[in-house]
Amino acid sequence: MLEKFGAPNITTVDGSGRQVWSYQRHATVTQSNSGSNYWTILLAGGSQSASSLETTQRTMTLIIKFDENNVVSDFRSRASDF
Repeated sequence: MLEKFGAPNITTVDGSGRQVWSYQRHATVTQSNSGSNYWTILLAGGSQSASSLETTQRTMTLIIKFDENNVVSDFRSRASDF
């Protein structure tokens, strides 16, 4: 998991003593309204200077549960745009 996703944002232990890792990622997606379909993803902020840009915020949450042998037993993901 660490090789693919890096360190989790939050690590906890559930009621059974098993590890739960949570990842949260945020991105700003900006699209030019000038007729081209060019997309740019800016991580950790950015600025908007032209009125012909459409900006969307995207958030992804991934929760990974491990079993008693520290093997992934379940995961859930959720994405939202606003």
